[in-house]
Amino acid sequence: MKSLKSLLLVIALLGYTSSQAQSDYFSKFKPAQKWSAGIQLSPTFGHFDAPHENLSFSGGLHLKYSASQTLGFKASANIGSMNGSRNGTSTFMSGTRNESTSSYEYTNSFVDADVSAVLTAGNWSFIRPLRKLQTFVSFGVGIISSDVEGEVTDATEAQGLAISFPTEMDYFDDTDNPTTVNTDIVRATSSYSGTDLTFPLGIGLKYLLNEKFDLGLEWKTRLTRSDDLDARDLELFNSSSERNRAWDSYSTLGVQLTYKFGNKESDDHLDWLNPAETLYTDMDSINKSLKSLMADADGDGIGDFFDKDDETPEGTKTYGDGTPVDTDGDGVPDSKDKEPFSLAKDVDADGVAKDDDGDGVPNELDADDNTAPGALVDAKGNAIELKEFSAYDCDNMTLPTIMFDNGSSRISSSSYASLYTLAEKMRMCPSLSVTATGYTRSKSGERLAMKRANSIIDHLEANYGVERGRISVDYTADTDVDYASKRIDFTKTGK
Repeated sequence: MKSLKSLLLVIALLGYTSSQAQSDYFSKFKPAQKWSAGIQLSPTFGHFDAPHENLSFSGGLHLKYSASQTLGFKASANIGSMNGSRNGTSTFMSGTRNESTSSYEYTNSFVDADVSAVLTAGNWSFIRPLRKLQTFVSFGVGIISSDVEGEVTDATEAQGLAISFPTEMDYFDDTDNPTTVNTDIVRATSSYSGTDLTFPLGIGLKYLLNEKFDLGLEWKTRLTRSDDLDARDLELFNSSSERNRAWDSYSTLGVQLTYKFGNKESDDHLDWLNPAETLYTDMDSINKSLKSLMADADGDGIGDFFDKDDETPEGTKTYGDGTPVDTDGDGVPDSKDKEPFSLAKDVDADGVAKDDDGDGVPNELDADDNTAPGALVDAKGNAIELKEFSAYDCDNMTLPTIMFDNGSSRISSSSYASLYTLAEKMRMCPSLSVTATGYTRSKSGERLAMKRANSIIDHLEANYGVERGRISVDYTADTDVDYASKRIDFTKTGK
């Protein structure tokens, strides 16, 4: 029975889970926030013909829309600068006719913008819970608008460039005036202003600070189809028809602070929701519920989930809610109740009806709860007054009434005194015969009355030697007397 109950509960839970799957595991992500925006500050690194980078920075804004837990689209814009140099001890354009120890310097003031697809890897895993740190990669397309100034500060190099590239650069003398006289040249400058296409590739980490903010770190390299970002686009090879086709590129290492928004109905952002984790969480919850349904700490056959008393002693009979059976409702479980069918509610710790005066009548039924010890009482606990001559005056005597428990023919100890008195009267009056009368309206009642009367006769014969023939048995349908179904009355039938 217990196994069947557990099986039905499991089926019910699984059925409910299946019916709610669409709303619980998919549509629950619809109210999630999908937008985020923030700022970034980055050191910039140019990968140009001048390899020595000076520290420079850029800063900007970004805006992202998350289409799912893993895919998003991000727009970024930055403004900043890059500058670097090639010192005079390094050989520049080795193997070409312009080989020299260059002392070139440049500064690029730029504005860039790009749109990228972002793949978040932190919530791909189906075997571990979502963590606060995620990895992401990005790729896209963008533009950069550059304003570049370059300068060759070595006179010898500048004079050499004037011979090979007389029109590609501007040449100046020592008074800082333009000149075409080679021997007067002390420096050369170049410049570039233009917009170029970029192809950004990025990888980064982001950390969940709280429901509203993330902190990120992203390395992004931008490739270009241009060799002008350092204002240095010169012929490298012996053939004058070939030009430098190298792609200039630059990188940023951005520290990002991002604010998440988009839906007031939810505090969760889509980037930080893992459907698999939600499923696992609900599965764990179901498992815990099943354990509580099937567990039975006290072994009473009632699962702890339904058990209102999970500390019942072993072997105790219980109701469906796990509380001990108390047939007579006196507050004492049947397992501890010495009188499990008592009518009284005022009982002691053993379930026995309290009888303060010890007259055999429970307090709740006792009309006189202060009768003297040993006093003869009626069914209501009232003392029965006996005349001094009643035991010897065979013509004037009072015969007792014997009370029984409902449905029982067992003589209670409280009736022993009354039976002793009856036996003494019959001993003192040898000619006295009595009739034991029971009250009933049914055949079963007649049988019960007969059994009760025979119990009394057996008791009187066995304990006091009263002859059975002196006691006759009768029953009547008159039930107007008090406690008719519980009493046997004795009346005199002879002397």
